[in-house]
Amino acid sequence: MNLEFGLLVGAILIYLSILISKTGFKFGIPTLLLFLLAGMAFGTDGVGLQFNDAHSAQFIGMVAMSIILFTGGLDTKLKDIRPVGVQGLLLSTLGVLLTTIITGAFIFFSLTGPA
Repeated sequence: MNLEFGLLVGAILIYLSILISKTGFKFGIPTLLLFLLAGMAFGTDGVGLQFNDAHSAQFIGMVAMSIILFTGGLDTKLKDIRPVGVQGLLLSTLGVLLTTIITGAFIFFSLTGPA
């Protein structure tokens, strides 16, 4: 893939991401769902974009995920979060704590072996 074609595809994807974000906001569709559909449409089974370089594909994926998270944070209103904020913080904290304990137990017992 030459530089000009890469820039063209990148510009088209950025333009489509803006349209997708505005359309999703207008109709109340989650932006993440629309971005996933766009990714499937532009992937190997859709338009047929091929990535032969794993580092380039990883970089593009990380940039796309950063944009998705950034727009999700900007589109969320504080009044929507406030009613479920305490439950969300409690669930996320307990989830991380339980995952850490369970993973640590598996690692500890797999390293010590059977008695």
